[in-house]
Amino acid sequence: MGVVNMPAYTDFWSLRYRYNLVADLMTLKRYQQIRRNLHFVDNNIQDSDRYYKVRPFVQKVRQNCLAQENERKFSIDEMMIPYKGTKAGKRRQYMKDKPNKWGFKNYVRAGVSGMVYDFLLYGGEDTFRFYTFSDKEASIGFGGRIVIALCQSIKFKPAFVFCDNFFSCPELFYILREEYGIFGLGTIRNNRLRGAEKVLPSEKEMKKKPRGSYSQVVCNKNRLSVVRWNDNKPVTLISSYVGVEPVEKMKRYCKETKSKIDVDCPQIVKEYNKHMGGVDLADMLISLYKTQFKSRRWYIGFFVQILDICINNAWLLYRRDQAQSSKQYIPLKDFRYEIYEGLKKFGRADKNDKARKGVPSANPVESLRYDAIGHFMIMTTQGRCKLCQKLTTVLCMKCKVRLCFVTGKNPRNCQLDYHVKA
Repeated sequence: MGVVNMPAYTDFWSLRYRYNLVADLMTLKRYQQIRRNLHFVDNNIQDSDRYYKVRPFVQKVRQNCLAQENERKFSIDEMMIPYKGTKAGKRRQYMKDKPNKWGFKNYVRAGVSGMVYDFLLYGGEDTFRFYTFSDKEASIGFGGRIVIALCQSIKFKPAFVFCDNFFSCPELFYILREEYGIFGLGTIRNNRLRGAEKVLPSEKEMKKKPRGSYSQVVCNKNRLSVVRWNDNKPVTLISSYVGVEPVEKMKRYCKETKSKIDVDCPQIVKEYNKHMGGVDLADMLISLYKTQFKSRRWYIGFFVQILDICINNAWLLYRRDQAQSSKQYIPLKDFRYEIYEGLKKFGRADKNDKARKGVPSANPVESLRYDAIGHFMIMTTQGRCKLCQKLTTVLCMKCKVRLCFVTGKNPRNCQLDYHVKA
């Protein structure tokens, strides 16, 4: 349903718009029964946790995300879980700058690849229910505590964290480096510069300077660097590991000359642009084939969003493994179909489908082909073996492909070879 969208979910089963890949899997009545009874906890339980109705499911998926092999460079940002209903109470937030303006805030730590490694649901005063902070960490504000909470689960250090001006402050990057072994970089607001704004040129002065101009202030005691750079408008960045040098050239479009020109780019800006987009990339991958599941129950939105995060993480892991073995990977759309095809026959053999004479059969997906369940041999009409292309009358009842099983002087067991991964 994420790949093929319909105006209403009932259209998948309608006579006029019927879509067999969905409608043949189960009846409409069965699907509606599952939708109606989908719960994650006992609703009679009273819990002060704002997200208790979905907490066991969310925590289970979060533990699986944390178990993945980590990268070393992460971005931290907000991810909106869309919901326009009114039954969520104060859980629902409005953010005008997001594509999905109404919904639930989910603070995410993602790698540069778009892989989601950790996340934290916003619940107002109840946000840090499962986290503890020292007195120094508790004093740096809400945004800083979000970053520290998401960085506590980083396994491999030293690591690098990138965030925007909602989270950044000098105290945060100092604590991350000194107590967690994590280097930080981010944009920062002028009212958090802790005196550096007196040394740096003001934003009005920077606007009068040529494009690409920059100014740097370094605190040797705390080993922090603050850089103000003039692009289309002045931007201020702070880092605990990089500064201006080495300055490189980057292309920017100039309205006056109507062409691209070379502009000076400090190293701190290049690092931020290169590594900050992980959460936005994860958001984009989710939006490509978002699972359609509208409901008045507010916690169903979490189920759908977390489900898509799982699929995208699985695809990114698969793509990384294929790249390491120099193999071609399939697109996300085809990967979702393979998940559907594998789950459809997981743990059982389909006895209803019959091989059609004269029609070539496609290879089953790998999760189905190598699951070692229900691959029984049956007799059928003569045809070509899927593996060796010789004539045979033996068919795999589950994969629906002909495979040899020959004894005698020249024995061959394509049935076994086909279902054992090399």
